Order: sequence, then C-alpha cells, then structure tokens
Amino acid sequence: MQFNKFKLSAIALAVAGLPTLASAAIYNVTQETGASSGQSSAATAIAADSSKIAVEVLRGPVGLNYSEEMPYMVDEEHFINSYDDLDNYCDNYLGYNTCDAWADEQWYGIKATGEVCDSQDSEQVCDGGLKKEIDAWNNGYTSNSTASVDGLRANPFGAGVSTPPAGSVNANSTNVVINQISDAGKAVGASSSPYYQNGAVNARAFKTRGFNDATELLPPSGLGTVISTIGQTNANGAITVGSDVITFGSASIANMADTGNGNKAPEGSGLGNLNSCSSTASYSDRACQYFQFANQASIWVSGYGDAENARVIADFPDGATGNTDDTAQASVKAASILTSDTAPTMVGFNTYNDSGFYARAVKYTPIADFANCLISLESTPSQRCWTMSLIPGIEIRQGGDIIYSYTVANDINENGIVAGIAKNFRRSSGAYAETVFINEGASTTLLGTSQSSLFFSGYNATASSINNSNELVGKVDTESARDRARRQRGYIYLHGSATNLAKFQNTRGWLLDDLTNGGADSDTNNQYRIAEAFDIADNGDIAASAFYCAGGYSSTAHNALCNGTEELVAVKLTRDNNGTITQRTYDDKTVSRSGGSVGFLGLGLLALAGAMRRKK
Repeated sequence: MQFNKFKLSAIALAVAGLPTLASAAIYNVTQETGASSGQSSAATAIAADSSKIAVEVLRGPVGLNYSEEMPYMVDEEHFINSYDDLDNYCDNYLGYNTCDAWADEQWYGIKATGEVCDSQDSEQVCDGGLKKEIDAWNNGYTSNSTASVDGLRANPFGAGVSTPPAGSVNANSTNVVINQISDAGKAVGASSSPYYQNGAVNARAFKTRGFNDATELLPPSGLGTVISTIGQTNANGAITVGSDVITFGSASIANMADTGNGNKAPEGSGLGNLNSCSSTASYSDRACQYFQFANQASIWVSGYGDAENARVIADFPDGATGNTDDTAQASVKAASILTSDTAPTMVGFNTYNDSGFYARAVKYTPIADFANCLISLESTPSQRCWTMSLIPGIEIRQGGDIIYSYTVANDINENGIVAGIAKNFRRSSGAYAETVFINEGASTTLLGTSQSSLFFSGYNATASSINNSNELVGKVDTESARDRARRQRGYIYLHGSATNLAKFQNTRGWLLDDLTNGGADSDTNNQYRIAEAFDIADNGDIAASAFYCAGGYSSTAHNALCNGTEELVAVKLTRDNNGTITQRTYDDKTVSRSGGSVGFLGLGLLALAGAMRRKK
C-alpha cells in the first residue's frame, strides 16, 4: 500500500440524482480530526466495542513500512534501500509502466502541492520518503507519521528511551503506528526512536520498538549487546488471557545475514557495508543506524517480572539466515480466543527456505497444557506454548513452480476463521495480484467471482480485519487497468454464516460506497468515497480512510467528480442495521480533470501504509 497527498480540481458538473429518502443508509460517515492542512490521515484501528478510534496522520510517503519486519514482505535480503532498489521492486512486483515516478515518490517524497519530488528538488520542500530517514544522520528529522487515540497523541518514546544516545532529544522526530486499541482502551503499536542531536550528528537508539501504552517492549534478554541495545520489536496487538495481558508481534533474535555486503548499506550513507555494527553497538557508528535483524514471532506477558522483555514463541524452520544474503523473519499479526477455548490461537507468517526465503502464512495453536506452559515460559524461554503450522492450500511452490511471492495471515476471529493475502508471483490479468484467502481448519478458499463480483480475475485487495460476525474489510480494485496503479475502494465481505447476511440483501461482497448512499444522511455522506477499511468492530463500525470533497461530489455516482479540492481523511463508519442499501450508479460521461497535480497515481488510488495488521 502506498501513500500520496493529492489535490484535484474537477470540471464543474450539475449536481444530480441525490436521493431524498427518509430512511438511513447502512453506514453513516463521520470525519475524525487530527490532520493539519497539507496532511492526509486514516482511522487505522477501532476498539472491539467501537468506543475508541485511532487516527494516523502522514506528511508524506513512508518509503518503507514503519511496522513491517520485512520490507514489502519480499525483501529478505534488506536490499531495498535506494532509488534503484525501489524502482526494481516496482518493476518486479507491481508491474507499473510508471515505476520511475513511483520510485521517485517513495524515495524523495512529495511537495505540499501533492506533486512528486525528484532528484532536482531540494529535500527541504519534500515531505516523507526513505531518503529523508537515511539523511537524518546529518540533517536531523521531523516526524512523518503521527498517531492518536480519540485525539490523544501516542508518542511513547518522544521524551526519551531506556538506553539513549548522547545529546538532546527531539520529541517530534518519531514515526508512530497504532496497530490496535487494546481491551483496556490503550494504543498498541510500533514507534521509531526519537533522534538525539549531538553536535553535527543525529542518532536514534533503534529503528523501531513496539509499545503497549507507555511500555517500551524490549527484545529478549541474554542475546548480546547489539540486540539488547539496538534490537527491534513490533507490537501488532494485545489480548487478555486470564489475569494476564499478552502483547504479540515480533522481536530481534539474531543479526542480519552477510553484514559485509555493500548492498545492505543505504544509498547516500557513505558506508561500504554494515559490518562494524555486527559485534559492537555504538550510537556514534553510523552503520548501527541502519543495522537489521532476524525478527521472530514473540509475546510480552504482563504478569512476568520482566514484562517488558520478549519471549519467542516459535522457531525458524530453516534457520535465522540462509542463501548467503537472506535473513529470516516472522511475526504474530493477530490473536483470538476461540469459542469454548481459554488460550489464544494466533496467526501471522514465518519464512521458509525454498531456494530462497519466502514468507508463508502460519497459525500458532496453543498446546494442551497451555496454562502451565505460560507460567514456565517466564523462567524458561526455550519453552514453546504454541505449535506452528502452515495455512494449507496456498503453497508457495506448486508442481515445481513458484506461484506466490508471499502469503500472510492477517487476522483471526473467535470462530477460528483466518483472513489473509496471497501475493501472486506471476502476472494475472495485467497485475501481480494480491488475492484474499479465508481459512477454516484444513480448508482454505481463495476469494473469486464465485464468492463475490468484487473479486474479479487478477484483482488486488487487502484483508485487514475480520470481526466475530464474520465480516471482513479491506480495500479492493474497482477496475482492471493494466500496467498502472488501479483505482481501489474500501469493501466489506460477509463470510459463511455471517450474522447480518440477510440485512445485506444476502449479497456477500459490497463496496462501502454503496452502503453509505441514500437516506437522510445522503448529502453528508456524498462528501466521501471510502478509500480503505482498516478495522471493524464487533458491532460493524469501521475505521477507514476516505476521499473527502467539501460540499459533496458532483453526483452520488461512484465516479462522480469533485468540484474543488479532494483530500484523504480519517473516517469512522457507524453501522445502522435498520438502514437500507441504495447502490451508487456510474456516470457514463467521460470527463477530463484539470488543475492541480495528482502525482503519478492520477486516479486517487491512495492509502496509508501498513494495513495488514488490525485485530482487537
């Protein structure tokens, strides 16, 4: 998922066909506050009871996801750290004929006007982009991603970290992602260290650390100075088990492979390799600012005496490093206590070596004596209280051929239904499709036209969150254009014996725009087109992002134009199960846009990074 801030000036059209029905739509749209002028935002998490909502605000593109162990889920070598690497990734995994502009955006960032920066632009006029993080050593850094819950900013490390570099801390230099709102109403996620200015040098203590409210989640103890000092962690969520809160995600357990390889030193860093940081962590050593690790699926248990230190829950099937350059990765993305069970089942991914490391969707099932094992795990880190198994039916290699670049399980509900993504290795209908899968025990279904017309051949989609009513949300292609980024919109899919299927006209898949149309709130709702759904509460309320056109679009049609400036904003969709569905139409006129730049995307196909992570 990529980010861009854009502005559109559309040819004025007469407003036509606005419904005047007295009944309500299925969803009412409420815009969340938090973004300033020139910024874009999304509601990235919602409490299970819908009482709180998290908002993430971005100044510009992220370059590399702030809450992902392996860049783009394919960079097991940690080679994507230059403009050329981004361009090559786009060619090989996205297939756009605009990859040079895509790489410009992710590397250099964007201007306040929404235009994409390039090598001719001063860094001072560009927001976001990977280059800015790499150059922070000399130039300092200002936060690109900020996050809040109900308007209260989450900045757990802004005032400082447990083991800081020398110098004065810059509280506004962290990048924060909220992955979940816990049962206690607290923010759970990941944040970079703030930068500390010491003379001409700006150093951060680590690239990323997970947090649960104010607690800095540390790597496992006893793994040496490098990991204990600059090791990484990531928190995807938390779940209450008896009297304990178990926070889950990943933690560093070993150094990256082949630290002497020059390709692992970022472009512009002036470093030949990262070898100097392999045995001694020093904040005065620039190599330690970019050093990477093998990160393993891990938990933090509130009842432990050292609750801030991770416990590893699985092993790498084929070792932490391999094939000279590859570094293994794994993570817990979501957890749920299944009906009639007392221990959490968890899902995520782990890397397997099949002539190269590939991320594969896995399930972590609690062992029979889970309660006693969890007690023993505090003092015996080698204990394994879950067994790891592959999600069946989505094998990377089939019949000797590589079918998928990666698979990942993103969420699981109390019914044991797992939702995730399989990224196709080969083009299908002009795209390297990201296909949604649903797993129940030994059965895995790849969603297609037989499930819903939303899932046409070669579609790309995300599977962000599934609630306990079997309602899955994300975003999906709404066109089948080839060789460029496609227009996408938020969707909801009701799986199996979904509780509310009859209220959705017994139709399983819907664009959320169809469910915000009509009724008494139509004028207000017509100011929004839902870009992406990130999380869904058990009552059906949704945390999302939307394209916003002040005063309303030119009509209620899906492809209506905005007669002003279009922005990407955070929204909450509030469910009305007594509402009615009035599907939007499509305007059949071909209308050209004019005015402000929209960057390389041109269609408003924008979204906040890191959507594969939401769970209550």
